[in-house]
Amino acid sequence: MIEGSYFLLFLLQAGLAQEWKSHSPRKVTAQKGSCAQIPCNYSYPSHLANQPRIGIWFYQTGSNQWSTAFHSQYRSYEATQFRNRTQLSGDLKDGDCSLIINNIKRGDSGFYYFRVEFNDTEKYRYKPATQLQVSAGPSQEWKGSTPREVIVQEGSCAQIPCRYNYPSCLKNQPRGGIWFNGETEKLRTHIAFHSKDPNHKSRGFRDRTQLSGDLKDGDCSLIINDIKREDAGPYFFKVKFDNGPSHHYYPVTQLRVSDFTDKPTIFPVQIIAGMHVRLRCTFNTTCIGTAPTLTWDTPTIVRGLVSNTITQHGVTLTYTSVLSLTPLLRHQGQSLTCRVSYSTVSSEQTFVLTVQYAPEDLTITSLNRMKDSSISTIKGESAVIICSVRSFPASNLMWRHLNAIMNRTSFSNELWLVIPNVTSREAGDYQCVAENEHGTVEDSLTITVEYAPENLTITSLDGIKNSSITITEGDSVLITCCVKSFPASNLMWKHLGVTMYSTSSHNELWLEIPHVTPRDTGDHRCVAQNEHGTMEGSLSITVQYPPQETTVSISGASGGIREGQNVTLTCSSESVPPISHYSWFRTEGTTSIQLNTSSQILSIAPVTRGNIAGFYCTVTNPLGNSSSNMTHLNVEYKPEISQESKCAERAEGITCVCAANSNPPANITWHLSHANLSGNQTHGGFMSEQLREGHLVKGFLILMGHQDEEEVVVFCSVQNPHGTSLFKAYQWLKGRNSKKWTLGLVVAGIVLSVFLAGILIFLCMRKRKPANKEAPSKTNDAVMIYSQISVKHKGSRNRILTDPQIPTRDTAGEIRQARQHVFGGPVGEAATHPDGTEDVVYANTNLSKLPCGDGTIQRGEETEYAEIRFQPQTEGKTGRNM
Repeated sequence: MIEGSYFLLFLLQAGLAQEWKSHSPRKVTAQKGSCAQIPCNYSYPSHLANQPRIGIWFYQTGSNQWSTAFHSQYRSYEATQFRNRTQLSGDLKDGDCSLIINNIKRGDSGFYYFRVEFNDTEKYRYKPATQLQVSAGPSQEWKGSTPREVIVQEGSCAQIPCRYNYPSCLKNQPRGGIWFNGETEKLRTHIAFHSKDPNHKSRGFRDRTQLSGDLKDGDCSLIINDIKREDAGPYFFKVKFDNGPSHHYYPVTQLRVSDFTDKPTIFPVQIIAGMHVRLRCTFNTTCIGTAPTLTWDTPTIVRGLVSNTITQHGVTLTYTSVLSLTPLLRHQGQSLTCRVSYSTVSSEQTFVLTVQYAPEDLTITSLNRMKDSSISTIKGESAVIICSVRSFPASNLMWRHLNAIMNRTSFSNELWLVIPNVTSREAGDYQCVAENEHGTVEDSLTITVEYAPENLTITSLDGIKNSSITITEGDSVLITCCVKSFPASNLMWKHLGVTMYSTSSHNELWLEIPHVTPRDTGDHRCVAQNEHGTMEGSLSITVQYPPQETTVSISGASGGIREGQNVTLTCSSESVPPISHYSWFRTEGTTSIQLNTSSQILSIAPVTRGNIAGFYCTVTNPLGNSSSNMTHLNVEYKPEISQESKCAERAEGITCVCAANSNPPANITWHLSHANLSGNQTHGGFMSEQLREGHLVKGFLILMGHQDEEEVVVFCSVQNPHGTSLFKAYQWLKGRNSKKWTLGLVVAGIVLSVFLAGILIFLCMRKRKPANKEAPSKTNDAVMIYSQISVKHKGSRNRILTDPQIPTRDTAGEIRQARQHVFGGPVGEAATHPDGTEDVVYANTNLSKLPCGDGTIQRGEETEYAEIRFQPQTEGKTGRNM
């Protein structure tokens, strides 16, 4: 039973012993003057995990003699040899029991082991011990990495890269870093940098130096800002651990200062007109000190936005400035400058905008005469045309004609096309096409070959036969004249020498007549002309139309139609085809009678007053008929005294009537001894009136009241352009004291036109042919006796029969003189028989020789008179004297 209990206790102690373990190397080597670390990890029973503990490192001083090298609770227990030189690198609670010994000395060589104490009963010593060996040479862990030479540009920032290594046991030890500007550490050596106390820096380096990293990370790189020429020289680094060793890192680094020549870099991009672009300017440096400044200098016409960024790739810092803009074609050739600046120096890089754009401003020129994108050349001559364009990059150009490529070139903004001998095949449009990667543009030129007009043709929808067409009046006609020529001809249509239509520079001209009239009949010529020649053609137009403008003309009568003349009426009309039939009509009043003739001419020989009527004709052709206007045949004759002429006594007085037929109607004048009366006039006791009825004119003379004269002589004259006829009455007072008048009236009227042939014979024979005729008067107490006499007046000049300006004269002498002028002999009181009687009266029977209208008698002309005498009639007795 007791033996069994001992066995269980042994097993328990063996289990607990398995929880007290440590891990530490059997040997550690350290260099004198450096530090040594004895790595150590320990474990213990889990029930002690939260218990306080004490860690103690023991150092063997002799055979079985140990001294305390480190005591975590009581440092005073430490041997003098190790005081202030030992420490744990970790935390005991974490199972880290590693020991660090600073400033290793020769005497530190030996064996070391660790013991942990939880309380007075829970203690454990970890063995085997670790042997520390101290070597005389420096530790291989003190290493530095710096360049032998650094070249930096004046004014910029310099960085001397530096990495340093030290014994791992000093990893967590506070430290300081010092940069010296010299070969060795001497009293007068310039301190470029001091991490513990900046005041230790030399004056020339103050505020200009710094470390680029953290000394704990092994980075000892030095930065010097605003490099000066005097900053050149050797530099080295020294590290000094607090309460520990220090070390100089060699070899030195030579810093060399040169001129500032670094420039920013502008990365070229494709500049396309109208497309947004970002220009990037960069500047690289390995110095993280004073940062450079990047700016853009741009012309005022180039506007853009600038953004700046900083990136780092390894030890290189990249400063980037981006200029964003939209280039335009007008920006071509503008300079953009990117400038990098430090406080005292700067440099720049320039980028010239080369704006790429699609072809534009394509122009076509020629060595030949060019007008409005066209050149004209004469057949056989040469033509040279040049195509040029603006574009970048340069375009590929080609000339094309009728879809065939004539010539082409690559990467050139100009292309010539030479045609040595121009023919009609080369006439037409030529296209120049310019193309680059940004677009295409083209333009064209027309080459024309000049020649004189040729192949002139005249066409019509109405059909042309033998260069002639026939059109009916009122229809329309359209004629086209075409010609080939270049330049285009000036065309004109001419008719009867008058230009009807014309056009300039056109090879076709239409002649349109919407309503054809006879005036359009005849040749119509088309004339084509240009600077090289003239050509013409003609077309004859025949216009058919019904008769028109039908007229009747009278011939054979000059100055009016006189009775007895031969008269011809001619019917005229215009028509195509010609007149096929004529018809004549005579019209009296409302009655028209067709005459029995179909001739164009109607002859009347001789004409009489019975032919006074209206005549018209009607003409006919296949297209219609037409009638002329009415033509009145007006047969003229001189006045003839009518038998209505007489004197009679009435209650109101004595009334005389003078009537005559004539054409044209005549004018009647009453001649008194003291006045002449015509028309409607009153003078003294006489009143005259005149009335016209067609060809008949009547004059009335009324004697009103008492007359003082012993006798009164009255006669009337009837005159038209063809002659004058007279009617004369002799009146006297039977008794001077009697209140009654005795009137003797003899009416003498000679009608000249009744027996025209007899009168003509009479005029030719020029001799007196008396003819006495006795007739009783219709008056109560008078007998009319008349006879014809012929009297010639010669050698006297013209005399005025009446004076219309003084119709009221009543002087007996003037009246007698007027009578003598008219009758060529004594009148009134002087016209007496040889025995002194006063019963002889004359009446003019033929006044064909008297002038028209002016009231004068031409002396020297033959005048015929009829002798009329009045005698008182006695009972049962009449008599006549011849």
